[in-house]
Amino acid sequence: MKIIKTSDGYKVCRIKKDRKYEYLADVAHYDQEIRNLIDTLDGLKFDSLIFLFGIDTGAYLEQLKKCLCSKNNVIIFEPNPSVFKQFPAALSDNIRLVFYEEKLVKQIFEQTITLKNINNIYFYAFGNYQKIYKKEYDRLIEHLDWTITNAASQVYLAKRFKNVFIKNMIANMKIINQATPVNNYLFSNKDVPAIVVSGGSSLDQNIKDMVKQKDKLNDYFIITGSRTLKALVENGIVPDMVVSVDPVDANYEMMKDYLDLDVPLAFYEYSNRYLLRDYSGEKILISLLLSHTIKGMEHVKSVYCGGSVSHACIDIANMLGCSPILLTGQDFALTNKKHHADSALFPFDSTSRYDAQILIKDINGNPTETTVTLDSFRRNLEYYISCYKDRPRVQFINCSYGAEIKGAPHKELSEILDKGAFSGRKTPCRPDHELNMNPEETIKTILEFLDNYLTKTSQGLELCQIILSENKTKSLLDVEEDDIDLQRILYILQIVNNIENDPYSQYFGGYFTEFLYDMKEKNNQMSAKDYDKLTSDLQYQTHFFKEYLERLNNILAEVKDTIVSTVSEFYQSHIV
Repeated sequence: MKIIKTSDGYKVCRIKKDRKYEYLADVAHYDQEIRNLIDTLDGLKFDSLIFLFGIDTGAYLEQLKKCLCSKNNVIIFEPNPSVFKQFPAALSDNIRLVFYEEKLVKQIFEQTITLKNINNIYFYAFGNYQKIYKKEYDRLIEHLDWTITNAASQVYLAKRFKNVFIKNMIANMKIINQATPVNNYLFSNKDVPAIVVSGGSSLDQNIKDMVKQKDKLNDYFIITGSRTLKALVENGIVPDMVVSVDPVDANYEMMKDYLDLDVPLAFYEYSNRYLLRDYSGEKILISLLLSHTIKGMEHVKSVYCGGSVSHACIDIANMLGCSPILLTGQDFALTNKKHHADSALFPFDSTSRYDAQILIKDINGNPTETTVTLDSFRRNLEYYISCYKDRPRVQFINCSYGAEIKGAPHKELSEILDKGAFSGRKTPCRPDHELNMNPEETIKTILEFLDNYLTKTSQGLELCQIILSENKTKSLLDVEEDDIDLQRILYILQIVNNIENDPYSQYFGGYFTEFLYDMKEKNNQMSAKDYDKLTSDLQYQTHFFKEYLERLNNILAEVKDTIVSTVSEFYQSHIV
């Protein structure tokens, strides 16, 4: 690496890559390179998150800083180690330089990209970095898109299922003490091969292979979701565990003929409440919520949530110590123009459309059609598998005929069943009802929390009304510490901060997710250059908090009504 002076008075890095000299930016018109970057940041909002690819000589940093306010965060990924070593990691209070490593890139995206900022992210590849480091650039963009899609899916799920999530959570609290925590079975089936059954088009062929060698299945731990249970049982195959995580009533429809099946059912707090109520078999608890909010349940483990029930099934098989984990019906594609196998279809599927949206590679390297959603599921699974690539204990094998799954090579299920000889011995999941949670007390505490913040939001709204009625114009930066309006705003801020950070707010699930997203969208019009002025403007702040508290008050009231109606349906004891 060598520093070269440009024609217009700047400095640029010249590097040697693949036996060829390259300039990291335009050696003749460097000023234009900087202008291109700054123009990309036009309209920067006060809390925009900015990712840059390439720092070169850092000549753009001073102009970049002029675009930012204190709430902006900039992360610069530098792929060249010699260039990276020329700078400190912290370039300013809110600009950080990171050496490009794919694993670290993914980690940073996951830590910084949330439902609050998915519509407020800037990305720019400086100079010639995109061309010179094409492989790194393409992978960075792929991970950026993937992370944003995952965060956006949280908002979608929240908007679609917020009401049913609350109802299921409250109703299912009654089931907790009848369930065994999933972590009680850690490595209980070490080195036992597992078959994870999903509903893709390949399942029909996979089941034929299983039926032909049904006697071999006794050596395999079979885990299925709700959709594929019927297909197995009708072919005389009884799974060792059923996993049901979807909240909607369709899951009940899928299993309504098998409510007396003597197979443990794994669920989490938001699983369908009617299925949990009526299923007579043993139950296994996966906790995404209560382990964070109930004392004495901290040890209850969650599972990997990648968008579909198959991710939970695979993680449970891994948790049990199973290996290899065989993926069946795991197409992630519209194999044979089908979204589901014929054996995994139900009447309600006729109302759904699954149009092809993109092309990906199948197990043979040929193009195959899929949807954006299915492809995001595939990427999530590949990410999960990649976390275990350095752990030889577990292997993943794709026995399906759809999408290529990196980290899970394709093998024929019939050949594995025919030749497989495994050292592990299958052990059934014995019940251990160790949990002792009081659902009535928990629900009472949640309702008290709601009532407390219904009162506080009403108080905050009264203060907003007082400030607005007095129509005072002042800067909060110029007032004395004991100024009455400053004290009013500080009290409102305390209400907002307390409820956003209180663990009990997690009980509001999708309601709170949707609320935070919507309020961020309402408030993201503030530009970076106006941040200091507007956040100190009494009237501006008061109008924002008035809308915030009004919407929050309505949400709290709706959540309370939903809880009360669910209690009336599922509990005989007097809670409310």
